[in-house]
Amino acid sequence: METYKYSYKIGLNGAFNRLFTFLAVSSLFIGGTGFFKTYIGYILLDVTPEIQTCFIVFLISFSVYSLDKIADLDKDVVNMPHRRSFIYGRKRLVISASLAAYLIAALLTLSSMPDALPIILIPMVANAFYGMRLLPGVPRLKDIPVMKNVVVASTWALITTLMPAFSAGHLVAGNIAIVGYFMFVKTFVDTVLYDMRDVEGDRVNGVRTVPVILGRGWATAVLLAVNSTLLPLLMFMQGDLRLFAALLIIYGYGYILYFRNEINPVFLDLLVEGEWMLATFFLILWL
Repeated sequence: METYKYSYKIGLNGAFNRLFTFLAVSSLFIGGTGFFKTYIGYILLDVTPEIQTCFIVFLISFSVYSLDKIADLDKDVVNMPHRRSFIYGRKRLVISASLAAYLIAALLTLSSMPDALPIILIPMVANAFYGMRLLPGVPRLKDIPVMKNVVVASTWALITTLMPAFSAGHLVAGNIAIVGYFMFVKTFVDTVLYDMRDVEGDRVNGVRTVPVILGRGWATAVLLAVNSTLLPLLMFMQGDLRLFAALLIIYGYGYILYFRNEINPVFLDLLVEGEWMLATFFLILWL
C-alpha cells in the first residue's frame, strides 16, 4: 500500500511538472501573468476590474514573450534547453499564434477603447528602440547593462497601469503614477531574478546582466534595496488597499531571499510570475 501511494505521488508530481513546463514554455503562463497583473493593477487603482481588458493584456503578453523565445533560441541551448526543444520544431506555429494574438488584442482594443490603441503598441516600440543605435557613437540600450531590465519593467508597468486607467476613465494622475511605479519595481525585481536563473548561459554568451556583473550576493542586496523603495508608497494608500500592497511588498522580500542561492525554474515561475495569480486568488478568498 505504501509503495502504491509513493508511486501515485511520484506520478502526480511528474504530471504537474509536465503540465506546468508546457504552460511556461508555450507562454500561456506568462500570458496569464499579464492577465492577473492587469487585474491587480485595477485593484491598486481602486477600480472595478474589466475582464476584457485583462484578456487583451493576456494576448499581448503571450504574443510578445512567444516572439522573444524565438529570438532567444541560441541562448536557450544553455539556459533553457527544454524550452528550445519545444519551440525549435514549432517556430512557424509559434510565430503565427503570436501574430494572431496581437491582432486580436488590437481589434478588441479598437472595439472597446480605441484611444488606448497606442498603449498596446508599447512593447513593439520598446523592442525597436532597445535594439537601435539612437545616436552615432552612443551604445545601443541593448549594450548597456541593466537597461534590459529597465525597458522590460517600464513596458509592462505602463501597460498594466494605463490599460486599467483608460478603461476606468477619469483617474487622478498621482494615483496612476504610484501604481505605475509599484508595477515597475515589482517587474524589475522579477526580471533580475530571471537573470539569476540564466547567469551561467549569460556568461557563456557574454551577456552582462546584474547577476553576471555583481554576483548573486550583491544582486540580491540590490533587489532588496529596490523592493524597499515601495515602502514609502504605503503612506499614500488607505485601509485594505494599504494592507494588500504591504503584503505584496513582504512577499517580494520573501522570494528575493528564497532565490538568492539556487533557483528551480518551476518554482521561479510559480512563485514569481505566479505572484499575481496568487494575489488574485487571495483577494477572492479575502473578499
